Amino acid sequence: MTVLKNGVWVMNSIKRSVLLIALYLLSISCVDAEQHDDNGLAVSGFARLVGGYLDTDKARYQGYENALSFSEMSLAAIQADYKINDYFSASAQLLAHSSENRDSGIEWLYLTYMPNESLQFNAGRLRTPFLKYSDVIDVGFAYPWISPPQQLYSSILFSHYEGINARYRTRFNDFSVDFEAYYGSYQDDMNMQGVSAKVDIDELYGGIVEVNYGSFQLRLASIASQKIEAEVDSITPLLQGLNSAGFSDTADRFKINDGAHSVLIGASFDSLDWFIGAEWMKITSDIDILSTLDSAYLTGGYYFDNVLLHATFTSSRQASISQENPVRLYFSQRPLLNSTYAVQWAENIRLFFQRIVHRV
Repeated sequence: MTVLKNGVWVMNSIKRSVLLIALYLLSISCVDAEQHDDNGLAVSGFARLVGGYLDTDKARYQGYENALSFSEMSLAAIQADYKINDYFSASAQLLAHSSENRDSGIEWLYLTYMPNESLQFNAGRLRTPFLKYSDVIDVGFAYPWISPPQQLYSSILFSHYEGINARYRTRFNDFSVDFEAYYGSYQDDMNMQGVSAKVDIDELYGGIVEVNYGSFQLRLASIASQKIEAEVDSITPLLQGLNSAGFSDTADRFKINDGAHSVLIGASFDSLDWFIGAEWMKITSDIDILSTLDSAYLTGGYYFDNVLLHATFTSSRQASISQENPVRLYFSQRPLLNSTYAVQWAENIRLFFQRIVHRV
């Protein structure tokens, strides 16, 4: 028997239909690319089918429950790149996602100006290029995991923005160095572990320096905003209750209406036989309920012909929040330790086991 609750089942059915249509269009995209290549148009795409299961009925993780589901991370995308002339080009990507926590639609749409091989400017709807895999987060084969470490690659960071960026690449002997700066805004609905919020950022900016030397890569990045406004529906009754009881100062501490800044340091080495990589991120904020957040992961693996064995260790720690108000509020500091073990073979099938340990 099918139960309809607030239109959720209908919306999930629509999203599944959109995903199937996108998968069909993806299957013919390669033919279209060959037909239009002479006219400057190239069409490509990718898709992934991910199933997950949580072995308990007392918790949820990334939307998964104690029943097999393919809806949370499965997706398909079609991308079109059109070369206008030797200096200008345009790119668009349409993404279909089956998760109820993520909308389908235009993922990016931008114009590129490239006056020479070293300099590039983009304007439009762009990916936020903060973490190592931010640009390719939806392309599963761009990284070794089925799901990147959520301590860093969760929706707490904004996946896209509307604005501009500039990239410059140069070489110093055997070193290749990339510089990137970006500026823009973000207005969208976000879903973080089941909590929905309407986010509005008028100014979002950052910079990246990436150094490559042989098989070694070092990445330094920064992202900031002077004012982040967010409306979280789930805490609105709490804020109304505190204000009605005369605790407006306490209610203000739960509002998201201030600035935040994040820095990242990442390093990796890939010898083609084995690899190791790590990223560390720190978020500091003037928003009381966000406080300071430190997150990191360390991953490594070894290739046995077509089989990749790898393991990942992740950690996330949030600073305690001091509260001096008439209403007693208690916050616990609980670092999250997470060990991941995985095996991949034939470059197209992966098994993923994750063990999460909470330590007080």
